[in-house]
Amino acid sequence: MHKQLYITHGYTATSQSHWFQWLKNQLIPHQINVDIFNMPNSSKPEPEAWLSYHQKHIHQLDENTVFIAHSLGCIATLRYLQQKNTPIKGLILVAGFDRHLTNLPELNAFTSEPINYAKLICNIPNRLVIASLDDEIVNCHYSEELAKKLQAQYITLEKSGHFLARQGFTEFPFLLEQTLKIFEI
Repeated sequence: MHKQLYITHGYTATSQSHWFQWLKNQLIPHQINVDIFNMPNSSKPEPEAWLSYHQKHIHQLDENTVFIAHSLGCIATLRYLQQKNTPIKGLILVAGFDRHLTNLPELNAFTSEPINYAKLICNIPNRLVIASLDDEIVNCHYSEELAKKLQAQYITLEKSGHFLARQGFTEFPFLLEQTLKIFEI
């Protein structure tokens, strides 16, 4: 099977937002197939709609598959993966969280049900959580808590905000490096 990467964006974003297309373009020369999802109704997201979207659009799930998710996309991706019994290659969560955010109560439905971390740990050997120390949307301590629950490597970056285009994140070389590492390239 070929190498497959899926990218799930966050709240109010699209496949064209932030660093997603840049990352895809960097990975194509490495023979990695990249699908960047356009999650439904990202301005008023609903957990069941996002789960259904993942179920319909993920066509390869095996030891050559890696997932990258940003912000709200992290918890949505975890919800999808916990339903599967198939081991995958890896998972990178950028500015992820699994708890209610007081500044974004409209997203509480995504974090109301607990995640089966034990199952995810068994099925995903390469787990990485990336956070920024100055993220004003998702506190880096929330990402750190998520990393601990996932028994994932946890890396903090400085002055990266919430990894948004408006904060200068239209390219993300560090993420590219980590992705290639997981794919063993």
